Amino acid sequence: MNMNRKKVLSIIGTAVVCASALGFGMSAQASESSKITSTTNVQELSTLNNQETQAISQAAARVLYHTERAKLAIADKKKDEALKQVAQGIKLIKIIHKAVPKYKITTNIKASGLKYKTSEEVAQRYVTVIDNSYVEDVVTPVVQAKKSKSFHHHKAIVNPEEDFSMVRRTTVTLDTFLAGRMLNIAKADIKANKLDDAGKALTVIQTNGVMLDAVSVELPLAEAADNLYLAQAEMSNHHYKNALLTLKKASENLKAYGKISGHTHAKEVGILTHDIDRLTSAIDAHHDKKKLESMMKDASNDMTSWWHEVKSWFK
Repeated sequence: MNMNRKKVLSIIGTAVVCASALGFGMSAQASESSKITSTTNVQELSTLNNQETQAISQAAARVLYHTERAKLAIADKKKDEALKQVAQGIKLIKIIHKAVPKYKITTNIKASGLKYKTSEEVAQRYVTVIDNSYVEDVVTPVVQAKKSKSFHHHKAIVNPEEDFSMVRRTTVTLDTFLAGRMLNIAKADIKANKLDDAGKALTVIQTNGVMLDAVSVELPLAEAADNLYLAQAEMSNHHYKNALLTLKKASENLKAYGKISGHTHAKEVGILTHDIDRLTSAIDAHHDKKKLESMMKDASNDMTSWWHEVKSWFK
């Protein structure tokens, strides 16, 4: 991945964070002839590496897991167990809030000689849950809770009728601010022996605090994303030969996708497969174990960028 493409991805990522992850939008500066002008500047104060991002996502998944366990304990009238599960969820929320990226937001508004300026530091509010090992314990209860609240438009996530060449992927995003507030309310209600109210507070996390975004993906493209993600995991565990083999499979998946996708992303697929093949060929040319490990470590950022790029092609 060349530096220009990395810069573009960085700019796009910052824009997404500003518009959605922080929960507000930025207004454009008005022309000089306007009676009022406004500017908003977002300065990133901290960032996360790939492993830290995955750890936060896993923490968010565990929040949803403990939320469901607490609800089950309340249904069984097990007050102590419910408190234990809620306490675990609260602890995880605190960890997430300590670790998520922080931003400094500066707003300037001017009109008729009057000036307004404010500056504040805010933390990223929404966290994406990407750990698929929690699908049964996390996603299913959320979907069922939403269905019980007449969220009928999520029905397709549970029973999708799709062509055999397509797979459906669901992105789960947690509102950590809402989750933290509802967990604390549930804790107070349980202590006051208001178990029904506590259960309702926990259900709010599942129905209002979780966003499900379902996308249909061509099977080869989905497999390419999986293999790129797996290659990163193999490399993180120092399984460099497995990572290399998985990268080669990802290239094969992308070439298969290119044959069925027509003109869609044809140019990008060609560039990406060329980059992957160039890396794997260079690594194959070296049989020294230390050289192999060094080259794989150097390619870590590239693999992360490739995975994000492939995911951006999902419909």
